Amino acid sequence: MDLSVAACNVLLAVIGPEWLDAENVAGVRRLDDPEDFVRIELASGLRRDILVVPVLVRGARMPRADQLPDDLKDLAYRNAVELTHARWKSDMQVLAAALRPYIGDAAVEAPQALATNKEKESAGPGEGVAGRHAAGGGQEPAVPASGVSAQMIERVSKVLAGYIGPIADVVVRRAAKQCASELDLCGMVSREIEAEADRVRFLKACRS
Repeated sequence: MDLSVAACNVLLAVIGPEWLDAENVAGVRRLDDPEDFVRIELASGLRRDILVVPVLVRGARMPRADQLPDDLKDLAYRNAVELTHARWKSDMQVLAAALRPYIGDAAVEAPQALATNKEKESAGPGEGVAGRHAAGGGQEPAVPASGVSAQMIERVSKVLAGYIGPIADVVVRRAAKQCASELDLCGMVSREIEAEADRVRFLKACRS
């Protein structure tokens, strides 16, 4: 996981309104769990010479330094980008423009295309996401090396988008690289859903 972050030029910390207080299945705040993958990757990105950009969704506000564990406090001082449902296309263009100096023109074409496609397809406002999205130097492949099919990726992306919004496409494609089946994929990306009840509904939808 640390090696994955080390290979990135940019790491996006996508923050929803429940991100700060989201708990794991044991009832522990995820940010206080030293084994939580979100905390591990954010802390790794902040330690390294990597651009870490907080991305605010669903009206979320930046956390204060005193609300974060010591290894994440620096996140509170980073410049944030806000993504809104009403201005999704223009907000994504602002984000893409901010990333271009770090990852090049080719790598930001995918987020801009995603903004256009999702604007046409979206049926309602997306949910926030507690997670990380690392941007490398190129576009995501249609079929990852793991063998998870493009059809699986599309299906899971559509279901997940109902909970975390259009960014689901990026989340699922990156997770698919580490999964051998749709069940594994659903389990991994379900961690991006903050509310436990929503997570259960998502997993049920994946199995149907």
